[in-house]
Amino acid sequence: MSQGPGLTWLRFTGPVRGFTVAAAVFMAAPLAAQEPATAVERARFHHVHLNVTDIGRSVAFYRDTFGALPIEFRGVADALFTERSFILLNEVEEAPDGSQVSGIWHFGWGGVDLPNQYRWLVSRGVDIHTPIYRLGRGHVIYVNGPDREMIEVNTMGHHRFAHVHLFAADVNETAAWYERHFGLAARRSAEGNPRPVGEGAEFATWEEFHREHRAWSNAFRTDNVNFIVYNLPDYEPVAPWWPPEAPPLLETEPQLGRAIDHFAFSYRDIEPVFERLQAAGVEIVEPITYRPELDMRSFFVMGPDKVAVEVVEAKPIPEGVWD
Repeated sequence: MSQGPGLTWLRFTGPVRGFTVAAAVFMAAPLAAQEPATAVERARFHHVHLNVTDIGRSVAFYRDTFGALPIEFRGVADALFTERSFILLNEVEEAPDGSQVSGIWHFGWGGVDLPNQYRWLVSRGVDIHTPIYRLGRGHVIYVNGPDREMIEVNTMGHHRFAHVHLFAADVNETAAWYERHFGLAARRSAEGNPRPVGEGAEFATWEEFHREHRAWSNAFRTDNVNFIVYNLPDYEPVAPWWPPEAPPLLETEPQLGRAIDHFAFSYRDIEPVFERLQAAGVEIVEPITYRPELDMRSFFVMGPDKVAVEVVEAKPIPEGVWD
């Protein structure tokens, strides 16, 4: 572990593997204020929404591989429930694009004994994106879902749904946007987490940076879901967690319509949230709409790095169950 001016980066140790990608691992670092500066109501995590070619196949995969519970969402749609979150499924005729070139890189679960879990995944014929490798004191595995959505499993001491991993042109600006508009405190402040490469920075090149450090990152959290934000691998030589034969990712492609379509936050009442975001100048992708196929109201805004965010009207889990 190495510390620059007011920040801590994760030191990369161990061999670099082809197709090795970053894991959701964070070391202690100077934190930003744990409460947003303004009294913005904190968003709750609601769901990840996938575009799939066969809903039944996807339900079976997440049930059998990750223990997600098949449900009938609001009595109208086949879906999955995992811990405190939903996985909603939109069936499409043509296979969606599952390549990792957009603002949502992947989502993932925790694991305990990953070497044994890896052998189990292989024995079940799960499509392995990146074979198991060691990171720090733990391990990381990446698998492909039925429509080539990328899923991470990393050592966390549990088997729960745990994170969504984002790409960002500026990790601090992206984390600050979610803090500003959804009340989700950024793990690090911009002052404590400066860009490590460039004019006046600690390192002259990314190659020099990666000799000692894993990635430039930030994060935020809601409920039991961590959002990890990594910088775009928009430079050469590529980062150790980016496929060595892949070109640098200079900018993200739009997320909507891809295998991982979007994620959603929830509030009990979305009218004031919509009005607040609109007044703040946030781009409205779709206004408040009733969606009969899911029996719920929601709206979409455009977040950083071309990631659309849905805001759903729903009671929080678990406390809303007793309302």
